[in-house]
Amino acid sequence: MEQIKAFIEKANTDSELMAKLDALGAKNADAENVIALAAEYGFTFSKEDYEKMSGCGRKCARCGELSEEELGAVSGGWDGNRYDPNVCKPSLGRTRYECVGLLKLAWCDHYHMELCYPEPDPNKRVYAHSCAKGAFNYVGFLNGESV
Repeated sequence: MEQIKAFIEKANTDSELMAKLDALGAKNADAENVIALAAEYGFTFSKEDYEKMSGCGRKCARCGELSEEELGAVSGGWDGNRYDPNVCKPSLGRTRYECVGLLKLAWCDHYHMELCYPEPDPNKRVYAHSCAKGAFNYVGFLNGESV
């Protein structure tokens, strides 16, 4: 996990790396693509580590919450507005990379997720996902897929 955190910190200070990550996110690239990019910059972590970290979002029972200090370091003091009128249209239909950012650590301030149906298994919990700008409003799982 330390390598992933270091990679995220590097991305927040390297605009070229962040642009590459944003491009991967826009293409819904898989873990292997992100891991390969990280390797180009000297960071090594497993697919399991990546999936554990990317499944966490802002809060996670498996990983715990990030402290305000950690969140500030990861987000680089970012203001929370990921809204892009070229992407965030009513036709968007569901949450995407633009809504949550790298490893789901930089959520757009227009995105809201609320637990509707609690289940013991985190993969079966159902949430209401909505965008204050009207890009989507639906019920689905934590990963953003519709029910």
